[in-house]
Amino acid sequence: MLILSRKPGESLVMTTESGEEIQLIVLQSSGIQVRMGVDANHSVTIDREEIHLKKQAEAKDV
Repeated sequence: MLILSRKPGESLVMTTESGEEIQLIVLQSSGIQVRMGVDANHSVTIDREEIHLKKQAEAKDV
């Protein structure tokens, strides 16, 4: 696992194997909560972890 420290206004960029870039921007940090923005192509699916896991479980049931 890669662990990074970023301050509000800073970002990181991830590149998919197909060359698409996904930018994750730290908008606000207060205590234990962090607000993030994601800038990605509309073809990229972005889910919170609990939603992603629910979708995976539902796909197994089909």
